[in-house]
Amino acid sequence: MNAKKTQPTADNSILTVRLLGTFEIATASGDPIELPTQKAKALFAKLVLAKSAGADRASTAAMLWSRGTDAQARTNLRQTLASIRRILPDADIIDSNAQTMRIKQGALKTDVDAIELPDHAAISSYIPTIGPLLDGLHIDEPAFSEWLTTEQSAFHRKVTTTLFELAELLIEQGALDDALSTNQRLLALDGFDEGAHRQTMRIYARQGAPAKALSHYWSLVSLLSKELDTAPDEATQKLMQALKSTGGAAQSQPMEVVPAKSFDHELKTSLSVQPFTLYGTDLDLGFGVSLAEDIAIELGRFATLQVTRPGDSTSSQNSDYVVAGSIRVSGQRLRVSVQLMDNPSGSLIWADRYETKLADGFDLLEEITSRSVATIPGRIQADVAEKATRSSLDALSAHELMLRGKRLRDTLGAREMQEARDILQRAVTLDPSNARAHMYLSDTYVIDGWLGLGDRTTAKLALDLAKLAVSADHSDVFVQDHLGFAFLSNAMWQDGRAQIERTLQKIKHEVESNAWCGYALALLGDHKAALREVESATSRDQMPLATFGWIRGQVFSLNGRHEDAIDELRGASSLNSLALAFLAGDYARTGRSKEAATTLAEFVELRRRELTERDIPFDGETVQDLASGYSAMWKNPEDWDHIASGLKSAGLPDKTD
Repeated sequence: MNAKKTQPTADNSILTVRLLGTFEIATASGDPIELPTQKAKALFAKLVLAKSAGADRASTAAMLWSRGTDAQARTNLRQTLASIRRILPDADIIDSNAQTMRIKQGALKTDVDAIELPDHAAISSYIPTIGPLLDGLHIDEPAFSEWLTTEQSAFHRKVTTTLFELAELLIEQGALDDALSTNQRLLALDGFDEGAHRQTMRIYARQGAPAKALSHYWSLVSLLSKELDTAPDEATQKLMQALKSTGGAAQSQPMEVVPAKSFDHELKTSLSVQPFTLYGTDLDLGFGVSLAEDIAIELGRFATLQVTRPGDSTSSQNSDYVVAGSIRVSGQRLRVSVQLMDNPSGSLIWADRYETKLADGFDLLEEITSRSVATIPGRIQADVAEKATRSSLDALSAHELMLRGKRLRDTLGAREMQEARDILQRAVTLDPSNARAHMYLSDTYVIDGWLGLGDRTTAKLALDLAKLAVSADHSDVFVQDHLGFAFLSNAMWQDGRAQIERTLQKIKHEVESNAWCGYALALLGDHKAALREVESATSRDQMPLATFGWIRGQVFSLNGRHEDAIDELRGASSLNSLALAFLAGDYARTGRSKEAATTLAEFVELRRRELTERDIPFDGETVQDLASGYSAMWKNPEDWDHIASGLKSAGLPDKTD
C-alpha cells in the first residue's frame, strides 16, 4: 500500500534528493526515505539526472540487468520501479509509459539542479556534504559503471568550478570565513588543484594571516613532491614570493594576477583525433582510421579549432585536447565509444556510446561523425572558458579572453553583457584579427537592443563590429549568422533575412549557429521555419546550452506550444527578463494562475533592476513601462503583442489607471 501523499512545499517540491556525495532522499519535511536496493537507487538517480527528457526503458533495463534476457531485464525494471513507487510518498512522482520514464516536473529539489543555477549561492546549503556523484553506489554492471564514470567526471568539473567561483564571490563580499569553508570543501574534492590552493593562500592573506598562507604553500610543496614528484607551478611560486616580499600585501588582490598555463595556439585550441581502437576480427584494420579521419575533417570546419588528423603523433602529444574511441564487434552487434579528453591531465570532458546491428554499421558511423562533430566544439569551448575563469584577465590570450567573454554572453543577462563587453574589448585589443571576439563584442550590443537597453547608436555599433568580424574571417558561419542579427537590430529586415538564409545553406554540423538562425527566423515572424530549424539543431547536441532552452521556449510559445514553452523556460533557461515575460504569459495561457503570478513578480523585479542599472527611466509597473523595450527586436508587431498580452493575462496592467 502506498504511503500517504506528502504535500509539496512552497516551491512545489515533494522530495529533496542529494546525488553529489552519498545518495539521499528525504520528504519535504526532512524525513529520510530509504530505497530497498542498490539498483533501485541507481534507477532513481538515472531518472533524476535525465530530467525532463526522461530515460528510455529498454536501454535502462539493459544497463542495469545485462546478464539475462531482454525480457528478464524488462521484468526486473518493472518490479524495481514498482518497489520505488511503493516507498515514495507520492507514487505519481514517476511518470512512465511503454517507452520512457521520467520524474514529474517540479517534484524534486536536488543538489544537481542547484549546481547548474547561475546563482552559485544556491549550492551553499549542500556544501558540507557535497562529494563525488553517487559516492559509494556500486553495482556489478559494466554499462552502468561506464555511464556513472562519465557522469561523475562531468559533475566533478561542474562542482569544483562552482565552488571556486562561489569562494571568489565570498572573498569579494568580505565573507572570508565562508570563503575558506567553501575552498576547503573544494580541496577535499580535488587536492591537486593548484588554483584552489592559491585561493587558500589569498584568503589567508586577506585575513591578515600571511604566515598561514606560507605554511599552506609549504604543505602543497610537500604534497606535490611526495605524490607527483613535481613542484608547484609558476603561478603558485610567484604568489608565494609576493606574499613573502609584501608581508601579506597580496591580500588586496581579489583574483590571481600571475599567469596560469596558457594554450600553445593563441588563436585556436589544438585538438588531436586518434585512430579508433578495434576489437573484433570481422573489422578491416582501416575502419578505425577512417572513422577518425571523417571526424577530424568535419571538426576542421570550426574556426576555433586547430585539428590534427590521425597519424601525426608529434602534434597529438602537444595538443590541448584528444578525441579517441573504440569499435567493438560482439556477435552481430557493433558498439562504438567516443571520448573527448583534456590532453595534459587526461581527464574526461565528454563521452558517448553507440550500438547497432553489424549490418547497419556504416549508417551508424555516419551518425557518430555527425553527432560527435555537433557536440565536441561546444564542449571544448566551455572547458577552455571554465579554465580561463581561474586566471586573471592579464594572464589570458586573446583566444581565451574571447571564450571567457562568450561564456558571459551565453547567459544573455543585462549585467553579464557589460562584464562580457569589457573582456571582449580586451580580446580585440590584444588581437584585432580575432573574428569571434569582434562578433561576440557586437552581440553584447545586439542583446542590449533586445532587452530595450540600447538605442540607435548601440545598433549601429553592433553592425560595425559585425562587419569587422566578417572582414577578419568571412568563412566562419558563426560570424556570418551574427551579421544577420546585426542587420535585424538595425531594422534591416530584408538584408537580415537574406544573410540568415545564406548562412543556413553553409551550416553542416554547427548546431549552435543553426539554432540561432532559427531564432532569427522567429524575429522575422516566420514561426514555422523557426521551429523546424531550432528543433533540428538542438536535437543534435546531447548536452545543450541553457541558451538552447531560452531559444526553444520562445519559439514554442510563438507556435502556440505553451506547455512545451513552460518546460523549456522555467529553471536554468530563464536567463533574462524576456524569458520571464514569455514564461509568465505561457503560465497564464494554460490556466496556471498561481505560477503566472509568481513568475510575473520575478519578471517585474528583474526588469526594474535591468532598467534602473542602465539609468533608463520608467514611470510605473505596466506593460508599456516594462515591456515596450522589447518591441524593436520583432519585425511583426503581432509578436510583441504576444508578449504584451501574455503579461496582461498574468496580471500586469496595460497602463497606469
